[in-house]
Amino acid sequence: MSYLRIVLIICTLLPALVSRGQQQRAPVLDRIISVHADDRPVSDLLEQITLRNGIFFSYDASLITTDNKITLHLEQRSVHDVLTEIFKDDDFRFLGKNDHIIISAGDLAEGEGTETALQLPEPVILISGKVIDSSTREPMNYVSVSLQNQPVGTITNADGDFILKLHPEYAGDTLIFSSLGYARKKMSVNSLHDGGVIPLRSISIRIREVRVKAVSVDEILDNLRENITRNYSSNYQLFSGFYRETLRQDDAYINVSEAALEILKAPYGFPDREDKVRLLKARKSPDVQPFHWVNFKMQGGPYIITMLDVIRKLETFLDPDYQLLYRYSISQVIWYKNHPVFVIRFRPARDIDFPLFVGEMYVDRESYALLYASFSLDEYGLSVAGESLIRKKPKEFRVKPLFVDYQVDFSEHGGIWYLHTARANVAFRVKSPKDKINSVFHTVSDLLITEVRNTSLKRFPVKELFTVNDIFSEISIDYDEDFWDNYNIIKPDEDLQKAVKHFTQYSTGDVIFQAR
Repeated sequence: MSYLRIVLIICTLLPALVSRGQQQRAPVLDRIISVHADDRPVSDLLEQITLRNGIFFSYDASLITTDNKITLHLEQRSVHDVLTEIFKDDDFRFLGKNDHIIISAGDLAEGEGTETALQLPEPVILISGKVIDSSTREPMNYVSVSLQNQPVGTITNADGDFILKLHPEYAGDTLIFSSLGYARKKMSVNSLHDGGVIPLRSISIRIREVRVKAVSVDEILDNLRENITRNYSSNYQLFSGFYRETLRQDDAYINVSEAALEILKAPYGFPDREDKVRLLKARKSPDVQPFHWVNFKMQGGPYIITMLDVIRKLETFLDPDYQLLYRYSISQVIWYKNHPVFVIRFRPARDIDFPLFVGEMYVDRESYALLYASFSLDEYGLSVAGESLIRKKPKEFRVKPLFVDYQVDFSEHGGIWYLHTARANVAFRVKSPKDKINSVFHTVSDLLITEVRNTSLKRFPVKELFTVNDIFSEISIDYDEDFWDNYNIIKPDEDLQKAVKHFTQYSTGDVIFQAR
């Protein structure tokens, strides 16, 4: 069980977060390594290279038979030569970037063999548009926009706008637009080259024509837990993602920080293993409005948001040890992401001096996979978030949480569900009668998974990890309109775009909190 925590630190000075960056070295495929193995599986050999040289591999597990055993003794050879020898009987292409190598099918063209030549091709397909309600013509936010045949996609922003950058090989694929309460819409990638408006039709989502067999919530939760390793990956996966953290003080934007990141997703069914996060590229705006008296910063942002995967650690409303503390009810059965799902509402069963949640979750009626959960701290949880979970603050400061809301959403590919989006939406009132401070700080953290791959990775180098103690907004990087290049992101809405164009800053102290 992993209890979602809200931790506040209020102080006058904090050391700046040390920016992380990859060590400048030779292109990964040109690095010189030695390999020695006698009758060892390919998977062990790749792991040996990872452990000894800090070089990581991603590949489609269906292409490579990692159980094949080989004998190999090579001294002081380039990584490219070593991989060519390992896969000499296969037709593979090696794509290198930083410390990472992607192994994929295909011939190597003449002259390829360095990192510059082997970087992924520039996407030539840029998809953009606006999603609206077909009846009201109002923009729709948080609409999922994804490829039909690949775990690649994005979501719309508050204005209903989206952008999606795709590899040319997906030109003939189909995009699916989906949102709760609306009919899914399919459109070809080619039809959206020039943008446009995509209307979604509202539908009645209650399943009236399907006979719902009598089933108890206890039975559903038991089946959910028993089927975790069937519904979610039992192997390590490498997620590419986008993270945005915004902060407002009394309705004025103070800070906007963003990152493209990788998440090394641990296998489900092993709650003792942690997901790991490293930043690939990050930026923050200069403070877009001045802080008044205090700074308010989130600790552990990109790492903490991954903990919203409530299946990984079994949050209290899913944990059998805490099940008696909740009261559950099945409110209805609806269609969600083209699946019939039980809508299960939950709340604390009685007055208990333990922080619990109020919310609802969608559980697939057939597979018992959790597809979506929305939950908030109950009244007692809010009280302890403002009292016992504050790590450090000046005595004259009073901090009261106004709301703490979470959302997590999963998407399916190849019969396996994976984390798709996560959101933490938190507001606190900070008071100091002595300093005449009375402000509401509101922060929103969004995580979007843009691509999912199988991987042989088991860990990231320690120096690259983003941890629970790091402060993301302390990264000192200039805001740049063309910064994101070929990364998929959540398009900033109009208010956010306007906010980051104004750069002023002053403050007298820091308020730092941890969103879980």
